[in-house]
Amino acid sequence: MKFTGAQLLVKSLETNDVKYVFGVPGGHLLKFYDALYDSKEITPILTKHESGASFMATGYAQVSGRIGVCTGTVGPGATNLVTGVASAYMDSIPVLVITAQVGSSAVGKGALQEATGEGRTVDHVEIFDAISKYSTRVYSGVKLHEAFRNALRLSLNGRPGPSHLDIMSEVLATEFEAEEVWLKERIEHYRSVGQKEVVEKAVQLILAAKNPAVLAGAGAMDGSDELLELVEKYGIPVATTLRGKGIVPEDHDLCLGCLGLYGTNAANKYLRSGIDVLVAIGTSFSEFTSHAWDGRFQPSTALIQIDVDSWEIGKNYRTTVGIVGDSKLVLSQLLAEMKSNGEPKVLVDKQKIIEFKQQREYFADPKMNVESSPVKPQYFLKSLRDLIPRDAIVFGDIGNTLPWLEGFFQSYGPKTFFICSSLASMGYGVSASIGGQIATPDKQVLCICGDGDFQMQGMEVVTAVNYNIPVKWFILNNQKLAMISDLQNLLFKGRKIASEFINPDFVKLAEAMGAVGLRITRTEDIEPIVQQALENNRPTVIDVNIDPSEMPSYDARAEAMARAWGTSPPLFAKLKMIPQILKRK
Repeated sequence: MKFTGAQLLVKSLETNDVKYVFGVPGGHLLKFYDALYDSKEITPILTKHESGASFMATGYAQVSGRIGVCTGTVGPGATNLVTGVASAYMDSIPVLVITAQVGSSAVGKGALQEATGEGRTVDHVEIFDAISKYSTRVYSGVKLHEAFRNALRLSLNGRPGPSHLDIMSEVLATEFEAEEVWLKERIEHYRSVGQKEVVEKAVQLILAAKNPAVLAGAGAMDGSDELLELVEKYGIPVATTLRGKGIVPEDHDLCLGCLGLYGTNAANKYLRSGIDVLVAIGTSFSEFTSHAWDGRFQPSTALIQIDVDSWEIGKNYRTTVGIVGDSKLVLSQLLAEMKSNGEPKVLVDKQKIIEFKQQREYFADPKMNVESSPVKPQYFLKSLRDLIPRDAIVFGDIGNTLPWLEGFFQSYGPKTFFICSSLASMGYGVSASIGGQIATPDKQVLCICGDGDFQMQGMEVVTAVNYNIPVKWFILNNQKLAMISDLQNLLFKGRKIASEFINPDFVKLAEAMGAVGLRITRTEDIEPIVQQALENNRPTVIDVNIDPSEMPSYDARAEAMARAWGTSPPLFAKLKMIPQILKRK
């Protein structure tokens, strides 16, 4: 059977259940887009910028559990994809990146936008090699099939991540003989179990524990059912990382919330208060999670670490038992082995955890009940949580939005909260939420972002309007890059520079883009405006005027920044941080 490379690529995508391709066509990509014209299974989503495309593919992959696909033409189309792809790489999200390349006959001659690395040109393959699991250039039809298989296989298996195909123009355009089996080949997701004797050792340590706890990261998400069974049957309190937020509902009696610089006081206190056995699942113990690798997170008896990536086992803390494997399968093994040891034995008194959380004001900060104008962000997030469906999907963004969400917005289920926290790219949520809504059209999808975040990716609202994708963007508007401004206040004696700005009228801007624009300025506005947004089934931008004087706890963040500079915070800054330091101890 004869196909052009473009047709073969489309057929291969169809066979592997790809339903959407996010990107911007360019001259060298047109053969691929022309092949998409004949596809009855794949919808191309035209974005306003390739960075938006890579974020949308990321959000789609996060929500759907399938690979997200984004495209960029040769040169600037490809380089514009980089930040979103790097975010997916650092957060282990499977994305297939397809870029076009100039024709082979033009290589090295100064062809427009050439990106082969010849002469004074950038090299697509080298650029993406640093931010993907696999990056290759395709020179022939046979190589295209082989490279496609490798890209999906590597993206989906082991630690997930992006892969990149850079395809020469003539490969997309030229017909060649393709084997029929190529058109039917599906790439499987292979999952690994833990070694039996290692699992048995872990179980004995857990059952002998006097004060155990679980720390669940994003790598545990697929094992959420098994994790909840472990927590409930054996009475083990659980904290999560930011990216694991909601894996166990945060209103569950045994959930301590997020651990980390901006996490709950309950999680931060409990896991640094003499845990003897800690079961860590799918977490890297990053700087933000571990308070810059605080030694008190090392349990006194045993750290049991479960991860699909052996690199993470023992990387930052001394591991007693390391289990390399898929979180769902390994947790199933643990539960089966624990069951074989007799009736479930409750290891921690649940009432003790409930009382501890009450003492630590678990999602009960007094400011969550303060009615004011402008609106307190703490009050707004509590109110929003009460008004939206329990299974609504929320995309967060970066800056002060992150700590507000982590500490004041509860998530009630796995895969209902998404954020890009490793590379921490501003604007991620603004675009990723569109991909997330496409992946789950029957659920409410919200983006909660700062005004700085929105200005970076806000034109993608037009993309949502073009395809009637009813995302709701809640912009926390305080007319500044608040995290930077607050750190300048705290560490630089208020010497603010390049951190404050004048916003456009977001309501008028939304309307000009064809979306609905709404505004919240007082606490009494919240309920009617949120209800209006949820019920209109249209892309909607809500400008939330928040109190600009409110700032999250910055004691830990300021200490981390000072360490990065090789200094310590000045005395005046340390004095300002004392109330928060005492509260978090």
